[in-house]
Amino acid sequence: MKEELPERFFHSKNTVVRLGQLLKEAFPKRSLIDRNCQKVMSIWSEVVSGEVYRSTKIAGIKNGIMSVTVESSAMIHYLTNFEKYAIIQKINNIIGMKYIEDIRFKVGITE
Repeated sequence: MKEELPERFFHSKNTVVRLGQLLKEAFPKRSLIDRNCQKVMSIWSEVVSGEVYRSTKIAGIKNGIMSVTVESSAMIHYLTNFEKYAIIQKINNIIGMKYIEDIRFKVGITE
């Protein structure tokens, strides 16, 4: 008395489908997000000056908010008050879309 599942529950009943293909169909935008994140990390040295580049490291990007680890609180003060919006604008111009909405700075090890 085993009931058969309706046809809508099967991707393809007669062919083998790879798990990777199913995941790509289920989460199509993930690779685009990763590419933009990688691009931001690769252009970081072009966006900020040499001293800022040496004392900062991008910790990650989530929901348009970029987390940046900075060596000192004095550098955080400088970046927050004088450079933050210019950095956001430069990154978005290079990417070609509004990808970064805000930057959050925190003190930490940048190596």
